[in-house]
Amino acid sequence: METDNQKLLLSAVNILLQTINEQGLEDDEDLAVSLEGKEAVKVLTETKNTVLARGWDFNTDEGYKLTPDSSGFIQVPYNVLDISGVSKSIVMREWNLYDKDNQTRKFDEPVSCNIVWNANFNDITHPIRHYITIRAARVFQARMIGDGNQYTFTQQDEQLALIDAKESEGRTGKYNMLESSFGINLQQRN
Repeated sequence: METDNQKLLLSAVNILLQTINEQGLEDDEDLAVSLEGKEAVKVLTETKNTVLARGWDFNTDEGYKLTPDSSGFIQVPYNVLDISGVSKSIVMREWNLYDKDNQTRKFDEPVSCNIVWNANFNDITHPIRHYITIRAARVFQARMIGDGNQYTFTQQDEQLALIDAKESEGRTGKYNMLESSFGINLQQRN
């Protein structure tokens, strides 16, 4: 028996399939034998990673400390989509942190980083998951069929879904003019 979480991905796949006039799938067994269904999952995953890499309140940690191992290296977890140092010029190279200022991969102490995390599709809130699904549907339809009329329709749906996602982000992010990057840059100019 499928759980509600398993049904979330299948429901999203069925939305993508609808954009190319394909019949929806009933369960994971149907998905396992459907070429279009497998392609839909690939596009959903690609779109999810692209959308989440923007960094939303729910998948971003600022000042997250990463600790060096016994050899001095700091391995970046594989569920990281983007990473930057808080106070140093830190980048990721070969899944390890790299200090560009000192040109080294070795660290003596923990490093504070701003991290954008990946998340399982089923663990994302509905507004973001819906935006990912609608955006993926547009991409999927364009790749599979290329019908301009249908593309325009799903583009409008995508814009509405993005508005809903940003409204959700605003509720959870508790953003304000003084603490946003725009407000901080404005204060620094004065």
